[in-house]
Amino acid sequence: MDITDENEVDADSADVQLPLNAQFTPRAYQIELFKCARKKNSILVLGTGSGKTFIAVLLIKEFADEIRGSICNRSKRTVFVVNTVPLVHQQGLAIKTHTGLEVGQYEGSMGVDFWDDNKWADELEEHEVIIITAQIFLELILHARLPLRRVNLLIMDECHHAVGSHPMREIMRQYDALKRASVDECPRILGLTASVINKKCKKDDVSRNMHELELTMDCALVTSVDHEEVLRFTTRPDEKLVIYRGFVMTPYQEMVAAQLDGVQCEVEEQEDLNDKVKKFIKKRILNIKHIMFSLGDWCVARAIYYEKESLEESAEAEEVPVVRELLGRLRTRFEEIYVQCVLREKLMGNPKDHVSHQVLRLIEILAAIKSDEVAGLIFVERRNTAKILYDFLLELAKANEDLNFIKPLYVVGANTRPGIDLKLAELELRKQRETLKKFREGQANFIVSTSVLEEGVDIRKCNAVIRFDKPANYRAYVQSRGRARAVPSKYILMVEMGKHMLFINDLDVYREIEKTLLTLCHNRDLPTAEEIQRHFDEDDLLPPYEPYGPQGPKVTANSAISLINHYIGKLPQDRFTTLAPDVIYVNRHGLSQAVILLPTCSNLKEQIRGTFEDNKDLAKKSAALELCKVLHQMGELDHKLRPTVPSVEMLADDLLDLKLESSKAGEPNLGTKKHRQIYKREVHSSFRHTEGTPFYLYFVEIRPTDEDSREITVDSAESEDTVGILCKEELVHCPFKLYGPKIGKVMVTLKQLDLNYNVSCEMMRKANHFHKLALESILPINTSLMEFDPKGLDNGLFIVPLKGSSINFGLMDRMAQLSTVKEEIPIRSGQTYEFDRDLFENAVVFPLYGEMHQMHYVTEIKDNLNPRSEFPESKMLYENYEGYFSTKYGATITNRLQPLISVKHLPKELNYLKEVPVKKKGNRDPPYFIPELCGILPFRASLWWQLSCVPSILYRLNSFGVAHKLSLDIGVSSKLNLAAITAQSLDSNWTELIAQNTPSDVNLAVALSQKKVNYVYPFMLAHALTLMAANDVYNLERLEVLGDAFLKYVAGEYVYLKFPDDHEGKLSPKRTLLICNKTLFQLAKRKGIPGKIQAMRLQPRVNGILPGFGVKKLVGRELREIGYPSDKWHKLPVPEKLSDLEQVIKELEDEEENLNGDVSNNPPTRASCFNPWEEHEVSDKSIADCTEALIGAYLLQCGADAAKDFLHWMGIGVHKGQKLLKDDLPIRTAIMQDESWSVAGITCFYKKACLDRLEDTIQYKFKDRSFVVQAVTHPSYTQNRITNDYQRLEFIGDAVLDYLVTGLIYSRHTTYTPGQMTDLRSYYVNNETLARAAAKYELQKHLLHMSPKLQAAIDKFLQLCQEEDLERELITEDEEDDVEEIEVPKSLGDLIESIIGAVYLDSNKNLEITWDVVSVLMGDVFQKKHKDIPKNRVRLLYETSESVKFEKGERDGLAVYTVKVNGRFEVIGLGKNFKVAKVNAAKKALRMLQEMGSQGNHTFPH
Repeated sequence: MDITDENEVDADSADVQLPLNAQFTPRAYQIELFKCARKKNSILVLGTGSGKTFIAVLLIKEFADEIRGSICNRSKRTVFVVNTVPLVHQQGLAIKTHTGLEVGQYEGSMGVDFWDDNKWADELEEHEVIIITAQIFLELILHARLPLRRVNLLIMDECHHAVGSHPMREIMRQYDALKRASVDECPRILGLTASVINKKCKKDDVSRNMHELELTMDCALVTSVDHEEVLRFTTRPDEKLVIYRGFVMTPYQEMVAAQLDGVQCEVEEQEDLNDKVKKFIKKRILNIKHIMFSLGDWCVARAIYYEKESLEESAEAEEVPVVRELLGRLRTRFEEIYVQCVLREKLMGNPKDHVSHQVLRLIEILAAIKSDEVAGLIFVERRNTAKILYDFLLELAKANEDLNFIKPLYVVGANTRPGIDLKLAELELRKQRETLKKFREGQANFIVSTSVLEEGVDIRKCNAVIRFDKPANYRAYVQSRGRARAVPSKYILMVEMGKHMLFINDLDVYREIEKTLLTLCHNRDLPTAEEIQRHFDEDDLLPPYEPYGPQGPKVTANSAISLINHYIGKLPQDRFTTLAPDVIYVNRHGLSQAVILLPTCSNLKEQIRGTFEDNKDLAKKSAALELCKVLHQMGELDHKLRPTVPSVEMLADDLLDLKLESSKAGEPNLGTKKHRQIYKREVHSSFRHTEGTPFYLYFVEIRPTDEDSREITVDSAESEDTVGILCKEELVHCPFKLYGPKIGKVMVTLKQLDLNYNVSCEMMRKANHFHKLALESILPINTSLMEFDPKGLDNGLFIVPLKGSSINFGLMDRMAQLSTVKEEIPIRSGQTYEFDRDLFENAVVFPLYGEMHQMHYVTEIKDNLNPRSEFPESKMLYENYEGYFSTKYGATITNRLQPLISVKHLPKELNYLKEVPVKKKGNRDPPYFIPELCGILPFRASLWWQLSCVPSILYRLNSFGVAHKLSLDIGVSSKLNLAAITAQSLDSNWTELIAQNTPSDVNLAVALSQKKVNYVYPFMLAHALTLMAANDVYNLERLEVLGDAFLKYVAGEYVYLKFPDDHEGKLSPKRTLLICNKTLFQLAKRKGIPGKIQAMRLQPRVNGILPGFGVKKLVGRELREIGYPSDKWHKLPVPEKLSDLEQVIKELEDEEENLNGDVSNNPPTRASCFNPWEEHEVSDKSIADCTEALIGAYLLQCGADAAKDFLHWMGIGVHKGQKLLKDDLPIRTAIMQDESWSVAGITCFYKKACLDRLEDTIQYKFKDRSFVVQAVTHPSYTQNRITNDYQRLEFIGDAVLDYLVTGLIYSRHTTYTPGQMTDLRSYYVNNETLARAAAKYELQKHLLHMSPKLQAAIDKFLQLCQEEDLERELITEDEEDDVEEIEVPKSLGDLIESIIGAVYLDSNKNLEITWDVVSVLMGDVFQKKHKDIPKNRVRLLYETSESVKFEKGERDGLAVYTVKVNGRFEVIGLGKNFKVAKVNAAKKALRMLQEMGSQGNHTFPH
């Protein structure tokens, strides 16, 4: 190779134009190599672009018959292992495109580390070809999720990486173990590579390195015998060598270098720094110098900037104070130099006039290859070089018109060094993908890249590849050259003058290696089993842990450390703590032993020792293997040797006597609002009891309670006819109020008239008939749908008329003659109608013309008007009333002198349970009727108004009866007799009265812990069973808030004491299992609670209790088969022939559709199909809410012990018959190990943290100091191995605080809605509020921690508290996502909760003492008055926006919520769980709405 000074040097090249069908037609050498791979394990050695993947596809298809079918039925799977994430998707696409097989693609960003066995089993069942990164596949093998014996073909792409401890080599180690045990079960192996040599080596070492790869892969290296044929399809760019002069230091560079040397000198002279730190700083300075000398003056400031940023990142991550301080000072020095350089470089003109000769030569190369189709890669060695060279090229193109064709981008590998946030690394990967996409689409024509693009990544075909920095080894040379895949293309290598001869020698070696490989890759035999065994045995000194045998899951010496790190990663920790095991080495007789100690929050507290080995690395692996063995034996690793994630069933085995159900496929999850089921509504036995002859007779007394708000006075004391109830079982009743729009407020009281009322058969017949006609008179019952069948429907309750204290038999006799209350009165021909005033006074009438369904009550007899009186409206049409009725209805009047009657409509809505504001109507004259044209009900209006109350009375009586029956079943309180129940009126505000009667200086939760009441009234339980949707005078929601807090509190205390060795991460799911809606729902369902709930608003005609009436059986059966919505049953005209029913329904639906128009874009929700008079539909969550409300009712009325008894009856915390929540479990000291030095150690920490002063602050003296030491021990403080860190105490403290704060709000704010209570409680106990309380009392002074990041965050927060508006909303650590800066360290809030937990335990669970401490720390917060209650952000977004749509997802192991607002914009929120992510998304959306001004002057509450 001839070289002329500073000129390009030609290398051998062959420009070949590929045939158009080359990539679709199998080439001869591909068929040759395919046949070879079909016969034996092979490594195909082919250059870039020669179609290795095509051969792999052929082989996959060849063996595809073995992978078609279920893996459960012994079908196998093909696995394609790759080294990088982009290759997963690249190879996956190729195989999907060219085979008909199901292809699965798996890499780390999919969250596969968190998948359980079931998820993997589903994936492997569904997919026949698995494209996967090497590390993930290795873990599948080791944990027996996909054993190698279930693989038919294993393809290793870029298999030259299978050296050292690379996962590919570890996979082949497992292959070797399988081969030794059962050679017939081994998969076929296919390796793919363009470069057998993966490191710098001499020509003489080539053969040995090749053989080592063959031994590792159990393959023979193979390439085509027709080398020329392969070359036709392999990339063969025109190679050029470009020489540049070495750097000459400019005065500017001398000045900068002198300052950098001064910095380095200062560091070297500092004696308290170790060599590692000095080396780190020296490297930063050398990086700057390298950029300065290799790129030139224009790039100096940028080089300093990047290293300055690196120092800042390292300072934040540094835990040693001296080093952190030094790094901070160095950053300041770098900042000073940077500012000087920026000022200097601003004076520079064209960038190309201030760069090195190397960069000038690069500019010449770019100018020489200028074309419209140019696409090139510029390979550099360092990350910063890539970024700064990109900046330079960008500015160069702007400043020079002849170079404006340059459109650069850059790509570097993700930075994964310690201290770098993994989310930032993922951001770098995402940016890389976007860059490559732009390059492919032609938006850029040059990419400056590190070695990351040398292999594996699919990019646009390049016609120019420039090695700005020379290739480090043969692999880099071959792989980067292979990127020049266009025809023609150039491969340009740049080398410094003076070093070019050495580089040319290297190139000669590379070419010789290439020729040697081609020569040696023919007719090679497979390595022998003995050779392979020796190969692996050389570095396999520690046998694996195989508890289930060689074919089961295993832990190897190389995987043990990774597994331990994975296990520790599952332990609870905050962002300020990176948990790691402590490793101590013991040296003896030249051998090393490692001792490993896990973090204190692990269940394993003891030291684990390995065997003595020759070096520390083996010693650590030995101890790690032993540690994995111990963790497995104690259940911390599961049967697949993965960190145990307890299933719900496993947790339930220790906590519940309940077989938990699962939702069916495609249905919403159990326990949620969306999962709804239909239940039979419970009717109390007093409504159904039909046995025996004696009856109970009750007088229904209805008395008005006010004077002003009623139009009609309903007063049974003033009425001659009253309403009675006849039944065969005593009714459960008490006085209660009803509210009618016309009758105002009335008090209903049942009075028993006779205990043993005997009724004859004839009397019973008449009572039945009166009962039927009475209900039909007040409700338009659909007789085509419903039938009256008291016997068939087991009706045991009847409405009867009373006169005085006896049944009005006269009225019953008259009614017995009628088939309906609306019988027309015939007028005899020739007779004149005689008006009878007595009949029309206090009467209910209905017209005998037109539609007779509407009834009216007579308000006045108008003696001054008659049928001939002038008609007030439309005088031109009707001369008088007679003319109006004659013309419009064809009615004939015989008595023209009869007076007219003034009437009003009777109400149709007979739900009197709750007072509803009455809309005021205009002063319109009432209609006038002609008496002769009216029918009259057979009883007075005064009785009708009493009967109109019956649907609400029956509803209320049934709810009392059902609730009373429930209280008897529960048996917690003593049984109240019916007389005692009757004496207590229903007071819908009973909960507020109890709360208000609590002394103002006593927390309600404290008072309830001491309360002992042994009875509960039925209406209290009815209150807890009434949903908001029932629209009753009361609902369960405030009771639910109280019950929920109490349940969380007692369940949290129980699991804390029951499982003293469990960390917070284990306690939380156990508590969650006890209190989650899914558990509460299933327990409540087992107890029949769903049928007792009042779930629907009472609409007597649509869903009321109608004793004796029921849907005709055949009709009901037909409607269920059709699936007709329940809300339409009452108005369905059922034809006589049921066969016509579907046609009638279709006609009704068509008519409704015509009325509503096109609603296809927003179709109305269709109600479920059920019998609304006997059944109701209730969501699982509502049932769980009722359970919590029942807890709240017992707690509020009877006290904490009674509430716990109710929990036992429900089965919450019941295991094998034991009352777990009432067990008096011992409170263990916080000292973990009973060692002689433990007490002294506690005293030492007590003094170090000045905890005596903390006790003075909180006004509490600890009896057991270990509790307060644990309360202030942050997870990062590993020096304390006497107690756990504070996370367990924080767990119980959180539950105690939540309950106490709920008690405060419940009693202090009796008018607050549940939503307001929840919002205020959230404000009181959120991290920001607690952190401010901690800051106020300077509790951070007592926190034991070793985290500089935490210290910095606390300092920043304390400064904010002093400087900023305290009402400003801050971002808390729990709410962090990738674009929001943390301002409130969660550790301060945790500290408050852990102190509360410590006080609670040390005081022997005394809530009163604990509340005193809470009041000291947060009293000023509780006293503060809020103009606006701080609102939940999600609810606020719904309230302030027209359209809000949340969508759930996942990204990089984080929960994600996307929210679309008003169809105008969407934002994304991230978080550690979906709750946090949703809040974050809502916060962002609210901020954006404010910025857009869409809310006008709307002020968002804090």
